[in-house]
Amino acid sequence: MDKNVLAVFDTNKEYVTKLMDYLMECRSVPLEIQGFTDKECLRSFIENNAVDILLIPEDEMDEEIEAVTTGEIMILSEENIAHDGKGRRAVFRYQSSENIMREVMGYYADRPETEFISNTNAGAKLTGIYSPVGRCFRTSFALALGQVLSERNKVLYVNLEDYSGFNKLLQQNFMTDLSDLLFYVGQKKRNFPCKLASMVQKIGNMDFIPPVISPLDIRSVDKETWITFFNELMKCDYDHVVVDFGDTVDGFLDILQGCSRVFMPVREGTVSEAKVEQFEAMLRIMERENILDITEKIRIPYFGSLSCPPEMLGQSELGEYARGFAGGAA
Repeated sequence: MDKNVLAVFDTNKEYVTKLMDYLMECRSVPLEIQGFTDKECLRSFIENNAVDILLIPEDEMDEEIEAVTTGEIMILSEENIAHDGKGRRAVFRYQSSENIMREVMGYYADRPETEFISNTNAGAKLTGIYSPVGRCFRTSFALALGQVLSERNKVLYVNLEDYSGFNKLLQQNFMTDLSDLLFYVGQKKRNFPCKLASMVQKIGNMDFIPPVISPLDIRSVDKETWITFFNELMKCDYDHVVVDFGDTVDGFLDILQGCSRVFMPVREGTVSEAKVEQFEAMLRIMERENILDITEKIRIPYFGSLSCPPEMLGQSELGEYARGFAGGAA
C-alpha cells in the first residue's frame, strides 16, 4: 500500500459509514482508510496487512486482535477520557468525525518512533497573493481564488499576515494555529502530514491553517524553518497551496520565488504606484527579476459583495472575478 493505513471497527454500520465518508473526503488526512463491521474480516485484514492505527471500541477489543496488531491501538470510548483502563489512548466516540480525526492525527504526529509515508504524487502548485500596497482587497481576493480553485481541486489556504482578523471574521476561536505547526517544524519532527491534518479547518471545500494570533509568531521564525515548512506543505496531498503573504516573513523573497504564479493587487494613485515601483526596483537590485516574470498585477473592482461572509466569497461577484484568474493559477 502506498499510504499508512487506519483501520476503523465498530459493529454499528451507520457509525462506521459516517466516519469513513468523512475520512475519505478529508483532503488533509495522509491515510488509507479501511472500515470494518465484522471482526473476522478485521482480523484477516490485520494478519495480511500492516495497520498503523486501529480505532476500535473497548468492549470489542480482544486478545486475538491485540496479538496481531503491530500498529497503534486507539480506543473509541463511551466516556470522554484520555486513556482506557489498560493505558491505551482513548478517543471519545460521541463527537464529530472531524474532531475524532484531529485527536487521532494530533496524537500520532507526536510519536517520535513513527513516520508517515510522504505523498508520492506530490505536485502541489504554490500560488502567491502579495502586494506592497495596502487596502487593495488582497485577502478577499486570495480567499475567493482559493474557494474557486477548491471546486475541482484540493486546496490549502495559508495566511501569513501579522493581523489576519480570522477569529472575528469566522466568529471562531481556534485551539491551535500556524505558530504550533511552525514550532513542530522547528523541532524537526517527522510526521508533518499528521500534524497538519490535526489542525486544518475548512471554509467551504477549502482547507486553511488558522493564522497566528501574535505578529511575533511570524517574525520570530527563521528562514530555514519557513523553507522547511513550505517544502513539507508541497509534499502533502494538495493540488494548490494559496499563500496570502504579509511583509514580515524571514526569507519572504525565496518563498515568493518558489511560486508558480504571483497575483499582485494594485490600486490607482501616485502613492500606490510609487510603492509598486519601489518593490520592483528592489527586486532588480537583489537580482530577483524572475519574480517579476511570474507576477501578474490586477486591479480589483469594488464589489458590494466584498462585505459578505468569507465563506461566501467564492460565490460572490469577487468570486466570478477571481474565476478569470483561476486558469492562470491552475
